[in-house]
Amino acid sequence: MAPSTDTPTYLAVAGVLARSLSSAKPGSRLPSENELARTYGLHRQTARAVLQELERRHLVRRVRGRGTFVASLIDYRVGPGAAPSFSETVRRTGAAPRSETESIRLRAAPAAVRAELELATGAQVYLISRRRFVDDELVGCGDTYLAADLVPDLPRRLHRSASLYEALTEGYDLEPVRAVYRAEVELASERVTRRLGLDAQPWTIATRGIAECARLRRPIEVTAGWLRADVFRLVVEFGGR
Repeated sequence: MAPSTDTPTYLAVAGVLARSLSSAKPGSRLPSENELARTYGLHRQTARAVLQELERRHLVRRVRGRGTFVASLIDYRVGPGAAPSFSETVRRTGAAPRSETESIRLRAAPAAVRAELELATGAQVYLISRRRFVDDELVGCGDTYLAADLVPDLPRRLHRSASLYEALTEGYDLEPVRAVYRAEVELASERVTRRLGLDAQPWTIATRGIAECARLRRPIEVTAGWLRADVFRLVVEFGGR
């Protein structure tokens, strides 16, 4: 039977489940909508609303075709000395990151990018579009502009699942460091939603940044990225001992 309460039934049941989830193992599978409906005597639509409410609170994560699972937010740490690398940042949390290149295109630098990279008129850049995975779940995407003169033959040297940071560091001796970084929570655009393979527009941690190479004393990379806010928690660190 559903809990007796003056609040809407779906909120009451969500509250009961939320308390039980506090001690559940991250990644544990929750009952399906049908199972919840039978257990609590709910209509199917009410059971769906329960799971949607838990998802809204970022307590669970719903994976298309697989089910609903107990969520565990990944701390995405940004601070002085932290490499501007998705793979390295996630790997330090104990999760398994993977990046996948969607496309690499050589094009004339847009005016705003040209100014940020301090390039001459007519200079070319590589535009690299990538998707981000954690434990094989699609969790983010991003676009990177790189000054083409610094990364000759990049399409051949950056294979589909390679780390861009490692390619720049080991293949071109650039070793990017963050010079400018901005992050804010925003609702994903329809384009980003499609890239993330989702039906509804999710809240994302939207990042914008410029990386530079200390050796060359010049900016080398402009990035824009989107990480699912139901997967990541942005942690900005300064100072410390």
